[in-house]
Amino acid sequence: MYVIGLTGGVGSGKTQAAKILSRIAGAKLLVADEMGHQVMRAGSAGCQRITERFGKEILAEDGSVDRGKLSAIVFGERRLLDELNAMIHPLVKGEIEAYLLRHRQEKGVVVLETAIMFETGCDALCDEVWMVYAPEEVRIGRLKKKRGYTEEKCRQIIAQQYREEEYRKRCNRVVSNDGDMVLLEENLKCAFAELHSMEP
Repeated sequence: MYVIGLTGGVGSGKTQAAKILSRIAGAKLLVADEMGHQVMRAGSAGCQRITERFGKEILAEDGSVDRGKLSAIVFGERRLLDELNAMIHPLVKGEIEAYLLRHRQEKGVVVLETAIMFETGCDALCDEVWMVYAPEEVRIGRLKKKRGYTEEKCRQIIAQQYREEEYRKRCNRVVSNDGDMVLLEENLKCAFAELHSMEP
């Protein structure tokens, strides 16, 4: 099993890129954010830890963590965000690691998509890591349109993430996503073809 990690800044389009790449490669797609939902479901260890720290007020009606309520508490509070990440990130990484361990001997490709590839150490689980790139102004435009964020909020979120230079330094490949979905797919096809051309 060959593991391609896909990451990039908020608004870069990495989620869409991961879906397209998984189709191109005939790959299993692992989305860390979805696994984050799993580790915060009702009755889970993650849910229990978060409730103990932040109170039962952050729970949804079904007993799981209400991510919106939790985000409202930690947004802009670096210390609280760091505490939350210290609870959740190891659980999510453990889920990913367990899946890859079970399937490591199988043939094929796994695409792992996460915004916090390096912060969580998930890059160590990948054979290579790709950055999905879009200019900051393009990313801000997408966030305004798709999520209804103000420009100030967009810039606050971007400021909390890795800078472009850091992504480029740590990633094996950079896939541009500053155009439409057709161009993104072509760029991903080229990157995947280059990967195959390097195989012995």
